[in-house]
Amino acid sequence: MTLSELLSSETGMLLSGLALGAVAGSFLNVCAYRIPLGESVVTPRSRCPQCKSPIPWFRNLPVFSWLFQGGKAGCCTFKIPMRYWLVEVFVSMLFGFLFHGYSQMPSMGLLIGGCIFTWLMIAVVVVDMEHMIIPDRFSMGGAVGGVLLSIAFPSIHLIGPSTGFLDRLGGGMNSLVGLLIGSASLYWIGILGEKALRKEALGEGDVKLMGCIGAFCGWKGAVFAIFGGATIGALILLPLMVISKIKNNSKDEPEGLGWGQEVPFGPYLALAGLLYLIGIRSWVDSWFDSFLVVFRSSSFG
Repeated sequence: MTLSELLSSETGMLLSGLALGAVAGSFLNVCAYRIPLGESVVTPRSRCPQCKSPIPWFRNLPVFSWLFQGGKAGCCTFKIPMRYWLVEVFVSMLFGFLFHGYSQMPSMGLLIGGCIFTWLMIAVVVVDMEHMIIPDRFSMGGAVGGVLLSIAFPSIHLIGPSTGFLDRLGGGMNSLVGLLIGSASLYWIGILGEKALRKEALGEGDVKLMGCIGAFCGWKGAVFAIFGGATIGALILLPLMVISKIKNNSKDEPEGLGWGQEVPFGPYLALAGLLYLIGIRSWVDSWFDSFLVVFRSSSFG
């Protein structure tokens, strides 16, 4: 088998996706560290967070360098958080999944759109969990990028395979409608929650993020992300809060999560968006289609 045949095979596409995803995950770590600090993601070159020494290329290999070095920096005593390695591995696996899917059902729009959306959502998870912020370049920039990509590749919204004017227009309209419905729905949920709780329930970053999710996933994916994100958040946070409450009963000072404590919602919206786009899209879309058919038949007799 020649190199070109290998790269075009399912195995070759999978390996290509894993490699590209590892590199993308490494760059994501750079962005997640520097953007909240207001630093450039291009210059200076990668350096140790503790001693500021430049990191040579052989100590900066995605996934492998962390394993070979045992999670330790080669220039000083700095211990590299496992989060860096986990991000590289997770992005690598998701890219591999998307590239493998392309080898079975070629769609450049789904591949490019899926990879960009995946990278953005993982970046949101990392930054929002650590800093309680969602940079506009991820949310608003992602929303604009999602609309433009939907016009260039209508197959992102399962329109095609033609890329004629009407298909491009349809892709752009699907993206724009998803952007508006996603952000507007969460905005009003936040307003109602604020009235009920008498304090801010959602931040503007979450509303902007929903615009990005809707731009890539359409209105069905946006609506799913809102309720799916709330469900994922509840499944993760409620057990942690119960455990924290039990542990704190025997301590004078409370630790960990507490009831009424502010927690980021963006990561759960992002995870729900990812789950929709690369996991259960067909099931969710079928459910919405069936619901709309029943609604119309009951409304109009």
